[in-house]
Amino acid sequence: MKPILLLLFAATAACVGALLPLISRARSKRLLLNAVRRASSDAPDGIGISVLCSGVTDAAQIENLLSPEYSRYEVIVVLDARRHAAEFAALTARYRMIRVEWVCSGELEVSGVRALGRSRRRCFRRLVLVDRARDSEAGDFDAAASVATYDYLLPVRAGCFLLPGSVERLVAELGEGRPGSLDLIRSPLGEPAALLSREAVVAAGGFGMRPLRGIPRCRRRMLWEPLLAAPRSGTRMPGRLRGLAVASLAAAFAAAAAAGWWTSAAALATLALVWAGRECAARLAGGTAFSAPGGLTAWRRLFGHY
Repeated sequence: MKPILLLLFAATAACVGALLPLISRARSKRLLLNAVRRASSDAPDGIGISVLCSGVTDAAQIENLLSPEYSRYEVIVVLDARRHAAEFAALTARYRMIRVEWVCSGELEVSGVRALGRSRRRCFRRLVLVDRARDSEAGDFDAAASVATYDYLLPVRAGCFLLPGSVERLVAELGEGRPGSLDLIRSPLGEPAALLSREAVVAAGGFGMRPLRGIPRCRRRMLWEPLLAAPRSGTRMPGRLRGLAVASLAAAFAAAAAAGWWTSAAALATLALVWAGRECAARLAGGTAFSAPGGLTAWRRLFGHY
């Protein structure tokens, strides 16, 4: 039993040790990108990203999604106007949405669409509002993809906020290789995010067919940095309690080792290692995070003068 536990501990240590340098390099790359963001974001022939929203009714979240200054970018919100009448009316009034003709591309099978609107407000012209009878999240994403302008799609659910610089970071990653060489960029940190090419979604038959499964590994890329995040609730363990938890864990490990309970000692050591790796990853990625109250207030200040 002891060799197996030692092997498990060594494997866990190796995994944590391998991830931390990746996260550290990703954070350094993002900081470098932020320094040259304005110079790279206005390229006329740049890569375009369409954000697809399902179930999003919070005005603060929509403002956050509209905040990137990248020129080839849009946000498409799919909402059931009958089920969420008040929210739909508020969005229509706030962004001065005007009804336009619904023209489906025909690449995906879409049903239930009642109307399509676009914003007349100067600062929100990249917002598209689709009135669709709610049946499934995949159906909403397909409807949004069918009217998307750009070739890369970023599905976003309710409660997920873009971290600063995420759009530019994705564009930079897409631009590193040969044009069109990537069909998927994923991030497992924070709120899981996946940027997909429209071609991959269409080839799979829509989001309901799980398009990620059919994408070859050579056309995938993993980013070890957060792109989306849910607002912090303020319930993180205080520093004193964290210190007490660390001391308790160390005491339990010492007691188990002294008593010769190697199974318990190995389990406690593995737990401590995973916890330490998680804390280090959170600190390394912390330069891109935001807290809900301050972050949302900043978005309101940013857009309040329009």
